[in-house]
Amino acid sequence: MALNDPFSHFPLRMTVVAQAVSRVYVREFDCFAVHGPVPPALITSVLYSFDDPVINVCRGEVSDISTFPADLTLTPVYRLEPNGPQGVPSGKVFIRFQSHVPVEGRRQELEACGFLIRESLSYAPHAAWLESCDGNIATALHGMAKLRDLNDIELVNPQMLMRRVQRSPDDPPPNPQPQGISSE
Repeated sequence: MALNDPFSHFPLRMTVVAQAVSRVYVREFDCFAVHGPVPPALITSVLYSFDDPVINVCRGEVSDISTFPADLTLTPVYRLEPNGPQGVPSGKVFIRFQSHVPVEGRRQELEACGFLIRESLSYAPHAAWLESCDGNIATALHGMAKLRDLNDIELVNPQMLMRRVQRSPDDPPPNPQPQGISSE
């Protein structure tokens, strides 16, 4: 980790557990994301972009955030371990309670954890998209631990935007079996 880490307020790793399967996101130190239009000084650093919302993933390290416009949002990029795709946190967090527990009935508890309901799901009243009360992406990522401690919670998952990759029919499967282990 860099001595003057501009993303020190973001978690280094995040673990998401869903139905006994665990996924781990680890912060990358050679990439960062610009949420919104890219300043001219960073145009040559852009690796890829998302259109909705506008987010650009750049190669390199951010040494001094103070040199960028004050309204510019920068975040780290994470990698799904082991050797998975990169993901950019949007600041939204998906939660799901047990099926008999409507999210709307837990609004006060969610607010006490520092979150607002951003989008209720009519087809799944026990699930919703949340955002931190202050709208800060780092706050949302750190606040997930409080959400996991709520009674009746089944899933807490940060929205991680990932680049779509087209594969040809000749490409190997995304997670090949390790040598010496069969799937039989």
